[in-house]
Amino acid sequence: MKKQNYFLFAVSLAIVIFAIVVGVSLFNNSGSETAQSPQSTAGQQSTQQANVPQLNEERADAATMVLISAPTLQPADHAGRWDPKIKGDSCLMCHAQGAREIPIDHFVDEDRNKGIVGERFTCVTCHGLDTGDPKPAFNRDN
Repeated sequence: MKKQNYFLFAVSLAIVIFAIVVGVSLFNNSGSETAQSPQSTAGQQSTQQANVPQLNEERADAATMVLISAPTLQPADHAGRWDPKIKGDSCLMCHAQGAREIPIDHFVDEDRNKGIVGERFTCVTCHGLDTGDPKPAFNRDN
């Protein structure tokens, strides 16, 4: 029985080594194809760089930083309207009737039939109150 085990082990080892050699050779061949691809894509348009103010301008203070894709802030007159007991319903009383339409990415489905996605139902998590003052963390005087 031991001879059969040794033979089985030797065959298995040979298969593994063969698979590694084939895999490495295929990997090396795929690298040479990608090296040739810039020549074939020379006729394609180059990508455009985005103009990000944070990278192109010197800022005296981080409070002037432009936040890309930041959620909108609540107007100052919305202070006190959030009711933690009814959560998003305190916002939906007005916004569901058309006072600034809620974006489609806040809903479970595109038809808006299933309501607001669970984590987006607590509106004040993302939509803070706009007081007009920069955050205290950005003030250098404090």
